[in-house]
Amino acid sequence: MTASEEPPAKKQKSVEDWADHKMNIGEALMKADEGKNLVDIVDGGISTLQGIGPISEKVLEAMGLNTVKDLATYKYYLLAKSIKVLSETESDRPEGSVMNIDNAIDKEFEAKSLTELLQAPIHAIEGLTENADTVLKELHVKTIGDLADFKYCKWAEAIVELAKYEELKTKKERHLEHELKKLA
Repeated sequence: MTASEEPPAKKQKSVEDWADHKMNIGEALMKADEGKNLVDIVDGGISTLQGIGPISEKVLEAMGLNTVKDLATYKYYLLAKSIKVLSETESDRPEGSVMNIDNAIDKEFEAKSLTELLQAPIHAIEGLTENADTVLKELHVKTIGDLADFKYCKWAEAIVELAKYEELKTKKERHLEHELKKLA
């Protein structure tokens, strides 16, 4: 290898290998990040997501949410989303039922249905305070239902999930790997 050549691991993957692909999440990403691999976006800063400006970034970072992955795995978002998903299955509670989420909800909200919880303020979630209501209000998140629908967490969660299935090797690299397996 000459001094001007990059080692193989540093070379840019061939764009030609994905030229026929039409996948695009440009409405969710800043222009500069649209061509990146999903796996790179996962570990990128939250400002990678389109619409997160300096104020939103400051609020989210103050909450310890610095990367796209942090947003995707934010425990209070996941809890709110779970409440929302299961609220759609609610019916009359059977007599003698002991089902509860008391360890996730403040005492004053424990007897509420999941549907009612969606209308509750953010501080109804155990571990969040009325200060969280004030902070999240800046992001237009006022209720547990709003948090469940917070588009930046939803986008981040989808990006993290899809990144698990991203192919990073070029056709040439995959072919070489296949041929080497034959020799083993």
